[in-house]
Amino acid sequence: MEIMKLSLVHRITCLPVLAMTLTTLFFSSLSLASKEDVYSEEYFVARLWNETLLASIRADYARPTVHARNLFHVSVVMYDAWAAYDDVATTYLLGKSVGGYSCSFDRASLPIQANKKAQRRESISYAAYRLLSHRFKCSPGIAESQTNFDRLFSDLGYDSKFISTDYSSGSAAALGNHIARCMIAFGLQDGANEKHGYVPLAYRPVNPPLAPSHPGTPRYMDPNRWQPLALKKYIDQSGHEIPCGAVEFIGPEWGRVAPFALNKEDAKVFKRKGFEYWVYHDPGAPPQLDVEPGGGSSDEYKWNFSLVSVWSSHLDPADGVAWDISPGAMGNVQSLPKAYGEVQKFYDVNEGVTLAEAGRKPPVPDNPINRI
Repeated sequence: MEIMKLSLVHRITCLPVLAMTLTTLFFSSLSLASKEDVYSEEYFVARLWNETLLASIRADYARPTVHARNLFHVSVVMYDAWAAYDDVATTYLLGKSVGGYSCSFDRASLPIQANKKAQRRESISYAAYRLLSHRFKCSPGIAESQTNFDRLFSDLGYDSKFISTDYSSGSAAALGNHIARCMIAFGLQDGANEKHGYVPLAYRPVNPPLAPSHPGTPRYMDPNRWQPLALKKYIDQSGHEIPCGAVEFIGPEWGRVAPFALNKEDAKVFKRKGFEYWVYHDPGAPPQLDVEPGGGSSDEYKWNFSLVSVWSSHLDPADGVAWDISPGAMGNVQSLPKAYGEVQKFYDVNEGVTLAEAGRKPPVPDNPINRI
């Protein structure tokens, strides 16, 4: 029986129960596939681990910053496991120093066998398996996620009890374990505060929590600053019910996390109460309400607030309007506004587009994927 098409996992919704039901179907069909099918180019092992990671993200709390980091780090360990067996490719963390952490690697002591592809697949799988098992151990969906990790690992023919990191014997599994160990150690010091559940070290909201069950905003201190909501319970975007307490700010200190594709020269460092907040490609402060006469930019703030309200009114799933928002149909604006005074001339409030696009017939998708 062939492996179920991997696109199925892409279509899983954010509802945890349905997500895990469909994921179970995916892995059930995988277990019926032959090892040769699993190793085929069509179902390359890195793709299988990426799909498993995505399913685990859907079953975890809605934490975009945390999971962006997970996606990056899993990609790194799989890439390094592949690059270790290449004479030209340069590794990212393996044998390098990144973000204050050094990962040892002696390429000369790594024997490369005739079946280099098999070595890569094995090393990739051990690295991904170890890192995923570590990163999702506190996830609300860990039972199902770990079952998926174990099942895929076993179906690929590997032994989870093998924990050696001595790759000098030529063991691809040991190399994968070593790469994962490096990434786990790197992640415990990269600024994300993973050890303590990613909670902020210094950030505290200026405004006290607002209880929607009570009228008014009696304790509102600064209208230009974020105010958390105090709810008896709320359900996050992944469908998890969070009992009591105030909704937390996700990632207010994330600029301190070791980045990729960003340079220190592109960062601005702001200080509050002795703590540094790093902001990359800072666009500047948004318009703010006047808290004192002449002390802000109330007109710009009110215009922007009303724009959001008007554009939200355009969203009606029953109106039959279809827009193709792929890069092949719209976007790629060459000249963006550089000051608040230019913004109102750039957007068409009533049409919901830029003034340059106003009057154009909305593009209707024919085959959007082929147009990107």
